Amino acid sequence: MTTQGNLAIHDIKHTADTVLGKGRWLSLHQVQFQDPSGTPRGWEVCRRIKPVSATNPASNNGDILGNTASVDAVDVITVIKNSHKIPTHVVLVIQYRPALSAYSLEFPSGLIDADESPETAALRELEEETGFSAQAGHAVKIVQVGSPVSYEPGLTGSCTRFVVVEVQMEEEQLLGPESPLRKAKPEDDEWSLQVLVLPLPGLLHSLQDLQEKVGGQSKLVLDSRLYAWALGRELGY
Repeated sequence: MTTQGNLAIHDIKHTADTVLGKGRWLSLHQVQFQDPSGTPRGWEVCRRIKPVSATNPASNNGDILGNTASVDAVDVITVIKNSHKIPTHVVLVIQYRPALSAYSLEFPSGLIDADESPETAALRELEEETGFSAQAGHAVKIVQVGSPVSYEPGLTGSCTRFVVVEVQMEEEQLLGPESPLRKAKPEDDEWSLQVLVLPLPGLLHSLQDLQEKVGGQSKLVLDSRLYAWALGRELGY
């Protein structure tokens, strides 16, 4: 058994990195390395093809031996608070994901553009996908930017940062005919995107109920980050 005081964290050196295939957005690599005993090992790794940085052109996707995890995206946890500072709703999106052959229920999210900070990317994605924008007069405030966290570490080194945003708005404005949600402007490849607002109380039940109403997980899959967040709120450990 390993306890907190004696974690075995070794420096693992990659010895080779071979590109097996490359598309527009992703590349597949065969990585070779040695474990602490000296045994050679290999793994297939999927990586994002990053936008070229204007300030650091060398940061684009050359085949770098020992490539480290990179923060490619942001996930925006958007909490609505009323004038009494009481959290009331969370803003989510639904969109079709070809890899799942189903729709996915998620936090608003997106890739970070070259030379863009996580904060800027989060506010841009929030405006595009949900319509909330400080420029439009909405009371939008970033309250936390998280550390990098992995998506699926058995498959990819791609990481995201959670950006927590609070929007002060009464329910009548949030859900009424002049709702900012009606002014969302998704990009062309987000043709299926729909905005969903759910009350925070009973969120996990609402997510599962919605999934069942539309035909189960073959039709609508809950994103693991959203599910874990809702489950944590439910359990309250």
